[in-house]
Amino acid sequence: MINWSILTMDKKIIYYLGLSESVIQTLSSNDFFEHARSTLDICWEWLGTRIPTGDEIYTLLDDGTEFGGLFIQMQMDVKEENEAKLNCIVDAISFVNKQAYVFEGARYLPAPIENVDDELIIHFLDCFHRIDPKNKKIAEDYFDYVINTDIKTKVDVVTYFNT
Repeated sequence: MINWSILTMDKKIIYYLGLSESVIQTLSSNDFFEHARSTLDICWEWLGTRIPTGDEIYTLLDDGTEFGGLFIQMQMDVKEENEAKLNCIVDAISFVNKQAYVFEGARYLPAPIENVDDELIIHFLDCFHRIDPKNKKIAEDYFDYVINTDIKTKVDVVTYFNT
């Protein structure tokens, strides 16, 4: 079991994004893979630079149309096996998006982001564990790695998951 409260905010983001990196590759044949991939990359960018803005990240989740944004794309995916995977990706991006808004001192947040808090990790891990039973151990081992190393970048995470 992980003790979420001991992580700094940046380490929480690294945890979400890192496990999402392990999930995104399983979606490479998905119609929405490129958009999900680029949105995760933007979240990694935000972690390192605090750019782009919360609104810019949110637009990637919901572009205001009925055709774009990960929220809509997730609903349009007809493959049941992708549901938990896409939920993980959207949870991670939503968590980063909330932190971007907090960092900016935003007074108002989009409704889907307003309720994002530390409890989101429960939903994220539930979805992550449903993808593959081995993921419970992966999540625990990765948590230990995040706590005990000075991991800061996507490159560090990719290196971890490729070893």
